Amino acid sequence: MTLYKYRYYHDELSRSRTKDILLNKRLYFSGIEAFNDPFDGQVYLDLEGTLHQVRSAQARVQYAMRLTNGGLYEGISMQQAIDLVNKNFTIEHIEKNRIGKHKLKRVQDLHNKKGVLALSSKHDNILMWSHYSFNHIGLCLGFDFSKEDSILNKCKKVRYQTHYEDIWSWLHTDEEIVEKILFTKSIEWQYEDEYRIVKDEVGFEYFKSESLQEVVFGCRMNESDKKEIVDICLSNGLNPKFRQTEIDLKRYKLNTVDYK
Repeated sequence: MTLYKYRYYHDELSRSRTKDILLNKRLYFSGIEAFNDPFDGQVYLDLEGTLHQVRSAQARVQYAMRLTNGGLYEGISMQQAIDLVNKNFTIEHIEKNRIGKHKLKRVQDLHNKKGVLALSSKHDNILMWSHYSFNHIGLCLGFDFSKEDSILNKCKKVRYQTHYEDIWSWLHTDEEIVEKILFTKSIEWQYEDEYRIVKDEVGFEYFKSESLQEVVFGCRMNESDKKEIVDICLSNGLNPKFRQTEIDLKRYKLNTVDYK
């Protein structure tokens, strides 16, 4: 599957960063705070839902296992943990002991350390070219990471919905909660058909030359810039297909043709 990364290419900074991808064969995983959607990464820890869930025998055992395996009460026996849950697991207990806030802080601290690479399955979306390629002046890099043996081969599709992901905090590890957060976005962004790769820290990840399958030029990109990109790729062991978007003459649509 080919996934696309839209790139600006209109000023010194955007040119430098895009060239860095091609020259050093690496992609930058940003912190979530750098993303353009303020709702990205929001979380709602459902304490009422948690209480309802742990009232079942299975959930009580699951939570007791969390407590005895490195949780808030590490070192107690399984029976002690079950007794603790049965007697004390109420919303009042949670609020009194600030357990919910403690959990939320741990999740947020972990979440803020993660590096995220955002990609799309689409290379011909008019809005995305306008938003992420400076009004069609830039380009779009198409990657197939199926032969990578690194985190780049761990791509997952983003879920789109109208509400924050409901999380029963005591039945999920911190890592599980963070994954739910990072792969959930508002339904308003559904047109992007986004995929994400998440790593433990912000920073670069290197890719194999063959992973770069396509370079798609925007319909407003300068011819000299296109030739510069072609030269950089070919002189650096990259051999992608070079393509060009064109405005359809009859419809609000972008067509993609081979670049010659």
